[in-house]
Amino acid sequence: MLARFAALALTALFVGCAAVAQPAPDPVTWESRTLGKITYDVEAGPYGVLKYETVFGDNIGLLFIDGLAGEFGGPGPLKGFWTESDVSHDDDDDNTLICPVTVNDDYGRTTRNWGRLIIAFTSDDFPTDFVLMRGRCFEDPTDVISGKLVKQLRR
Repeated sequence: MLARFAALALTALFVGCAAVAQPAPDPVTWESRTLGKITYDVEAGPYGVLKYETVFGDNIGLLFIDGLAGEFGGPGPLKGFWTESDVSHDDDDDNTLICPVTVNDDYGRTTRNWGRLIIAFTSDDFPTDFVLMRGRCFEDPTDVISGKLVKQLRR
């Protein structure tokens, strides 16, 4: 019962941020060994949404960072969630595990490939490098991913 309630709450959270997606204020790009090129894509309510490429599905992974939209005054840590295209089964070596419940993300996808995240930027002056921790499904974030700022365009 708790898992069902949590799934409904997470789905409502994911769907709730979709209504007001706006382009990000300035194009910003990071490079990560784990996720490749990461770009600040849009703002959806309080969420800043970072996008990266994946090798399956619709080829898009998303990082929804609560409090990042319009708030570039500090390093965090900030919390949020991530989603990637659904995978119909665990891959052969069990590196990609599916979640027991589906969620809907800001791009209208229903997926079982999601989890929680915590991110901290390395300086108060956004944009800067970051350290991200993410976990799968309801697990605590433990996988560490770093991002190196590579591009910023000023208006």
